Amino acid sequence: MTSKSNIDNKKRYKASNYQTYNDKVLDTYDNCIWIPIFKLKEIDQSVVQELQDDLDKIHILDIGCATGRLLETLSLAGAKNLYGTDIAPNILEKVKDKAKKQNIHIDLKVADSEVNIPWADNTFDAISLTGVYHHFINPDKALCEMYRVLKKNGRLIIIEPRFPIIVRQVLNLYLTFFMHEGDHKFYSPKKITKVSESVGFREDKKSQNIARFMFKTVYLK
Repeated sequence: MTSKSNIDNKKRYKASNYQTYNDKVLDTYDNCIWIPIFKLKEIDQSVVQELQDDLDKIHILDIGCATGRLLETLSLAGAKNLYGTDIAPNILEKVKDKAKKQNIHIDLKVADSEVNIPWADNTFDAISLTGVYHHFINPDKALCEMYRVLKKNGRLIIIEPRFPIIVRQVLNLYLTFFMHEGDHKFYSPKKITKVSESVGFREDKKSQNIARFMFKTVYLK
């Protein structure tokens, strides 16, 4: 049985995640210190490169899209069928404002991906998950939803921070007691692959280090 303390912790993390992206970082997100530190714009380009062969044809969902930086990059590179979701409605309003100014169409929906991704089965050719996995309390449930909405042989691109094991353990211990902008737990590439394969994904491209302090793994349905 799930203990009351575990339930309370899950509610606490959900509330932290929601508050951070619905209010706290709304006006500072696009200028946050993590963009240059982790070279997030290089990460966006790595997603473009992964999908570039048929970028103008495929349907791409960005989960945890925040203010839409990656979606904007994909659009500028030629993507036509773009979708985004985030747990925080206010941050999606930022995406809508940007898209309107740039005459970009993006289908945006508020959702908790651990509960339901609000599109039909077999909708997407690709899903991007950049710096989002460590926010999930139940990553297996989120991955099941991603598996459901991906088409056969659809690609799942997961990009996450990479830390030495000792650093990762210390960070995770800290996060047990002190939330940081909805962060829940950091994982090794091996662990993410194990969970991904348990819900049916197969590893297409093994984990590789990209940008700064990040790794990328690509899976197929």
